[in-house]
Amino acid sequence: MNMTDTTRIPQAQKRRCNITLWSVWILRVVVGAVFITSGVAKDIDLWGFVFKIEEYLGVWTLHVPRSLVVSFSFLLSATEFLCGVFLLFGCYRRSSVWLMAAMMAFMLPLSFYIMVANPVSDCGCFGDFLHISNTATFIKNIILSAAIIYLIPRNGRYDGLFRPGLQWVVVVLCGLYVLSVGWIGYNVQPMVDFRSFPQGTFLTPPDGEESEDADVRFEFIYSKDGEERAFSAEELPDSTWTFVDRRVVSGQEASSLTELTVYDSEGADVTADVFPEEGEQMTIVLPQYSRADASYTYTVNELKHLMERRGGRLIEIAAIPEDKIADWADISMASYPIYIADETTLKEFSRGTMSVVYTIDGRVQWKRTLWSVPPTILNLPGSDTAEVIESLRPWSSDDFIRMSLVLATVLLLLAAADRAAVLRHIIRRNSRRNKKADAEIKEKNQQSENNN
Repeated sequence: MNMTDTTRIPQAQKRRCNITLWSVWILRVVVGAVFITSGVAKDIDLWGFVFKIEEYLGVWTLHVPRSLVVSFSFLLSATEFLCGVFLLFGCYRRSSVWLMAAMMAFMLPLSFYIMVANPVSDCGCFGDFLHISNTATFIKNIILSAAIIYLIPRNGRYDGLFRPGLQWVVVVLCGLYVLSVGWIGYNVQPMVDFRSFPQGTFLTPPDGEESEDADVRFEFIYSKDGEERAFSAEELPDSTWTFVDRRVVSGQEASSLTELTVYDSEGADVTADVFPEEGEQMTIVLPQYSRADASYTYTVNELKHLMERRGGRLIEIAAIPEDKIADWADISMASYPIYIADETTLKEFSRGTMSVVYTIDGRVQWKRTLWSVPPTILNLPGSDTAEVIESLRPWSSDDFIRMSLVLATVLLLLAAADRAAVLRHIIRRNSRRNKKADAEIKEKNQQSENNN
């Protein structure tokens, strides 16, 4: 082997190492960003993820307590987010990719089944933030799986942005972040609303649209004991049936199938009357009659009194069979009108077992679950009703952006401080080595002079 060959080998190895280093960091950023986006999108709107899982379970005729579904939904979204952060910053370099591989070992076959059997129209990978087809989901999971397989033997070779002794801080900060976002999204309302009825949406049909869509007719697909059956809006089944889908059967199709259509107890479309163009209104939303909670009766009645003091009104819209309206009105001691709407639309309209939507002139101002409404502030003597209404306004997308920016800023500052500490350590170590080398050279020179 000549000299040229011996010099080419280290250079070739160095090029391969550089290529591997860059490929690892590129995959850390790309795969980490996908997992972070997927985890945050589901964590923001845990209710949406819970409904999606229950949709899967309904297709498979499995009955799982909602408490377990909620726990699983949060754990999966939090795990996706944390794994994405760990990979992006190079924390827990070996365990993070192995945990990702374990998740993909489950998700890849599941996405293949969904692509072939098509039990649901959307897998729910990115919540309501991004809807992709089942085929695109399977292709995405193939690419992610290949990238993770590539990272398994290589990710541990290259340092991340944090030393091992500081990685627990990343766990604590990101854990508090994902816990706070998920808690608010489930117990109050999602901080960012990707659905069809966000803050500022006009629920009153614009002028000229009422007659255009008046002839639109829907049918609702429900299943029971493996049997699927179509029902009209006037003949919705009882709570023993499970909602599956809704489709247009006649008339001009609306721009979106999530348009909110409200019916009275006789089956007449009263949407325009339910959401007047003028005045304030609070709307109690009950998307699943089987989960109705009469313990909120006091809170609802106090909200009704609050609206009466402001010259407004309170109504309730429920996914409830017509023959059950009188029973529910008696149980909840309702002194307000109760209307009927599609279960899926109400789930999208406002999250929660039961929730309240506040509108002014038919425009959505805010939403929140009844669980999160503190009854004590509704009946304070001499309280300003405007202040009470404003105090009920929940966290918004601006608050979510601020929380995210604070987390990102703190993590980047910690990473910069950690890298600076590492750099100082390297400089000090090199300085000690240089001093030691200079001392050895000086000692050798003295010995040489003494010998001469």
